[in-house]
Amino acid sequence: WRGNVACLAREIPGNVAWFGTYEMALRGIQVARGYGKKSDVPLAYTALAGSAAGVCYWTIPFPADTVKSKLQTDPRFAGRAFDDVFRTVIREDGVRGLYRGVGITAARAAPAHAALFFAYEVVDRQLQRI
Repeated sequence: WRGNVACLAREIPGNVAWFGTYEMALRGIQVARGYGKKSDVPLAYTALAGSAAGVCYWTIPFPADTVKSKLQTDPRFAGRAFDDVFRTVIREDGVRGLYRGVGITAARAAPAHAALFFAYEVVDRQLQRI
């Protein structure tokens, strides 16, 4: 159970950012390009919106993920509270310490989430025809 609170601190805002960004980006494309409904938007744009969503999913709650990882793997932080670890990271490494590794994580997330949302929309559109 170690790191459960930290996991929730990452997952809740991460999922809000993920779905919110996807829907806002796709809606923006729909309006800007003049498509009547979401299902009219070409699938390539769903990949673009999914890519943006994936980057937001990881960059917005990344500090919570850093704390979660430290709670789960660093013996120095075993049994310590989320806020205590958070403050320790800032004191020892500054705010940059909370974001160490975010660049490669975002770079990995962009194509992965583009593929995920592309596949989701393909399947959704096929199911709508049934």
